[in-house]
This record gives sequence, structure tokens and C-alpha cells, in this order.
Amino acid sequence: MVFMGQEFLAAGWFDDDRILDWTNAWRFAGITQLYRDLVHLRRNWFNNTRGLRAQNVNVFHVNNVNKVIGMHRWDIGGPGDDVVVLLNFSNQAYSNYVVGFPRGGAWSVRFNSDASVYDAFFGNWPSFDAVASGVGMHGMPASASISVGPYTAVIMSQD
Repeated sequence: MVFMGQEFLAAGWFDDDRILDWTNAWRFAGITQLYRDLVHLRRNWFNNTRGLRAQNVNVFHVNNVNKVIGMHRWDIGGPGDDVVVLLNFSNQAYSNYVVGFPRGGAWSVRFNSDASVYDAFFGNWPSFDAVASGVGMHGMPASASISVGPYTAVIMSQD
């Protein structure tokens, strides 16, 4: 959920009598782009993340020690529909974090919240496309190794 003004990095407490400083949309253009990219994914703009519009959610991986959560979102399932979201809530990056996937095959990174395109001060930890194999994990029929930066969300789907 985005609260009024957050996408513009508005300072101070929320006050509905205070006008948003719209110049922040340009000053923080990368953050504005981050929200635009998330909205595109949520609305299935490119026809490869339909699951983000649906109600089905399976939180299939919770690692309390490393502070990583994996979830599967889908509508009817299949390529263009199934979405895997990996959330890293720790200050530790992982180069080869193995996590479950709802099916084998090629999975593409659609969003990496640590990308420097959103802010030059972000870590720009690389998250790569992956190929999930038939080796099941976390109650899912396939698995793949994912690279995820600290305090990062990675969203993946199939075409």
C-alpha cells in the first residue's frame, strides 16, 4: 500500500490540508519509476504477471533466521500467470538462494527493488533470470537458485 505522498518521498506527517510537492516527482524520478514499474506489474501491463491481479497467494517459504520470505501468486496458473515474489528483509545479500517454484522452466526477473535505475544510492545487487528444475522444494514441484540483494524484493514470472 502506498500512502499519500510516499511515492514523492514527502517529508513530515500526513496532512490532507497540505498540498503535495509535485516537483519531487522529477527530483526523485527513480522512485517514481519504481512505483510505475510496480503498478505495471500489478496491472499485468505486459501480460506476464496476471497472478498479481488475483486473490491466490501461497506463502511457501519463511526463513526466520535469514529473514527471507517466498510467495507464489496466481490466478489460473501457467506461463504469464504464475508469479514468484522473494522478499529479503535482512542486510545480507544472497548470490545463490535456492527457493521453490510452481513449475520448471525459464523464469524472468520482472522487478528488482535494489536496481540503481531507481536510485543511484541503491546497491544494484544483480538478480538474474533463472531456470527452475524438477527438484521440488518448499512444497513446490521445482526449484531454482536466485540472487537477491539486502532489503530487496525480486519478482519473477514466465512468458
